[in-house]
Amino acid sequence: MNIELADKFLSSIAHERDQDIEATSQLLKLLPLPKLVKAGQAINNLYLENIRTGLAGKIYLELGPYQAVDDEISKGSIKVGDVVAVKPSATSKGKSKAKTKSSKAEENGDSDRGADDLEITGVVFKITDKQCSITIDEAQEQDAMKLYSYSKLYLLKTVNTITYKRMESTMRKLKEFEGLPDNRIIEYLLNARQFIRQEPSNKITFHNDQLNESQKDAIKFALANDISIIHGPPGTGKTYTLVELILQLVEKGQRVLVCGPSNISVDTILERLAKVLPGNLLLRIGHPARLLEANLSHSLDILSKSGDSGAIVRDIYRDIDKTIASIKKVRKPDARREGWKEVKELRKELRQRERKVVNDLILEAKVVVATLHGSSSRELCGIYNQVPKLFDTLIIDEVSQSLEPQCWIPLISHYKSDFTKLVLAGDNKQLPPTIKTEDNDKVKVTLGTTLFDRLVKNYGDQFKLLLNVQYRMNEQIMEFPSKQMYGGKLIADASVANNVLSDLPGVDSNDDTLPPLIWYDTQGDDFLEQADNEDGIVSSKFNENEVLLVKDHIIKLIESNVPQDAIGVISPYSAQTSLLKSLIQEQYPLIEISTVDGFQGREKEVIVLSLVRSNDKMEVGFLRDDRRLNVAISRPKKQLCVIGNMEVLERSGVKFLKNWAEWSSENSDLRYPDISELL
Repeated sequence: MNIELADKFLSSIAHERDQDIEATSQLLKLLPLPKLVKAGQAINNLYLENIRTGLAGKIYLELGPYQAVDDEISKGSIKVGDVVAVKPSATSKGKSKAKTKSSKAEENGDSDRGADDLEITGVVFKITDKQCSITIDEAQEQDAMKLYSYSKLYLLKTVNTITYKRMESTMRKLKEFEGLPDNRIIEYLLNARQFIRQEPSNKITFHNDQLNESQKDAIKFALANDISIIHGPPGTGKTYTLVELILQLVEKGQRVLVCGPSNISVDTILERLAKVLPGNLLLRIGHPARLLEANLSHSLDILSKSGDSGAIVRDIYRDIDKTIASIKKVRKPDARREGWKEVKELRKELRQRERKVVNDLILEAKVVVATLHGSSSRELCGIYNQVPKLFDTLIIDEVSQSLEPQCWIPLISHYKSDFTKLVLAGDNKQLPPTIKTEDNDKVKVTLGTTLFDRLVKNYGDQFKLLLNVQYRMNEQIMEFPSKQMYGGKLIADASVANNVLSDLPGVDSNDDTLPPLIWYDTQGDDFLEQADNEDGIVSSKFNENEVLLVKDHIIKLIESNVPQDAIGVISPYSAQTSLLKSLIQEQYPLIEISTVDGFQGREKEVIVLSLVRSNDKMEVGFLRDDRRLNVAISRPKKQLCVIGNMEVLERSGVKFLKNWAEWSSENSDLRYPDISELL
């Protein structure tokens, strides 16, 4: 079974990787730099501020905005964790001559790519309006120094093959096991072990006295059984449940590894754990720049450099950076070679000193938090040279957003730990993992079926526990997703069931703040969608007149004293969110505008949802994904305002959309906008 599963994933991962590389290569090949910037795939007008040394001798490039053109970095869609290439811009050689050589077009960011072969690849670990920091391999360090001689650089987003390689390596290791791996958790995952339920104990003292019965039942079940799935629909307190479970496990003397598919997924748990666990028992693996600021005190990177144990390490870092700075000023090749030789020796000493400090910190911790990919870090896996076993329990949060091969990374990387308990948490009715493949249904099904889905298919609900009380939405907002996605099992807690916008302090009570559900029906020719596909490659939909409606409703809310930061605007289409930002954020900078994906796991007092699709063919595109829509309509606490064409939804041939439109026409404050009043 392990060989069959591994082979299936290996072929699917290879296809997905090839599709990803091909799509990105086509984009980079066919689009000029200004259009790549517009598409969010590149950042222009940068310069190299600094090169420095970080944890485990990693090297960091710090790039800032090229002040002659921009005083801020235009980030586009580039984010932490993306693999990028840094290259010199055309005619940018020689900093002192940059201004005189720059053409007017170049000043405006319209210059094309440089012909220079110099290219440094790395991973973004921090990006703000003022700085983009990239980690690179030690082997590229001397080439990276050459970037100092260029006045202007640009950055391209490339394919992140690191994640594919790690998944492939994990699947090959799974395949190498002779027969079944000797671990009962893995036997469950291979459908090779019958689940026998152990009765939970009632002799548990809970730390959190606010837990409801479904949360307590899930915790008791997970403590008693070696495998469990905690199903947490929107607003049901999944994170609070996991925090209580972790506390109970630590009290029993267990060591726990907590993982998730993204930094934000694990940092949310870490932030809550930090309030209830002593600092020395909690450790976060991952670069501190990727962590929430509140969690920095638990970062392995920072802890390894602080206190008495980190004093020597700090001194070596300073010596390395000082030597590199001096090399920049040296012109003689022999002297430069000697300088790099000294850096190499210092790095060797750094790794030895750091290893001991890091090992001590890891062994002291009772709870280690990392992304699924980060769980296989050298710092963490190197510990098995010192101890035979490190962890007892593995918890994977947001499992439904993770590709199954990702979930195997901690299991295989820490196989020596012989996990005795696995807890999966998530919601298979919200956003699935992102899959790039479009031309192969078999690959789409293989990678689109999450570990959550596969275990439920094989075992039913034998070890799945539903959290059924939600603490976010007014019960009218909750009603449709509960019926359609959760079998009508969700209950709105009394503390939120009847909340409306006018309950907020200082907010007026009127027709725009009292209804929990408002729908502006845009059917007709006044609100037709458009396509942003002038290049024929990058394509997204937008609807200009819907944007006017969004702004009109926002103005009504602001005039009713609803705070800007209580409002969120969502659209499934990036072109629409860009248009919304351009029209709204200058006047209302605190209003958050994002795609559905950007709002997963988040909430706002009011959400304005712009559906965009309005056409004669009744095409709905992204909207046909009920999980994506479920995320969008379950973000608001007190009001959901939908702007969209009901007729298109009803006649789309998609049952979920038809049901939603029909239900909404009966249960929403239905409004028919007049375009002449908006123009």
